[in-house]
Amino acid sequence: MTRLEYLKKLSEEHAKFRETPQWLLFRKYMLASHNQTCDFCGKKYKRTQNLDVHHKYETNYTNLDPSRFMLLCKTCHQFIHKKRRTPQFGKLSELRD
Repeated sequence: MTRLEYLKKLSEEHAKFRETPQWLLFRKYMLASHNQTCDFCGKKYKRTQNLDVHHKYETNYTNLDPSRFMLLCKTCHQFIHKKRRTPQFGKLSELRD
């Protein structure tokens, strides 16, 4: 199985998991415990459709320990995913020589 096939399969499994009663209940818990407020920008939302429950870690997405998640608005969620794909550079001193 190629990496692309693996990622597609993982994405499909993840999507199925997000339809389970276990996930839906957990999402409600996250919305309530975070007061429907984005953990990144601090904006509070009335409509829960504007908020995503974001996995901090890509592994074991069925582990619903709240410390493994963040509540993010759509804008911040997109920003974090784009930033994760951006190359990270070391300190300037490490780039010399």
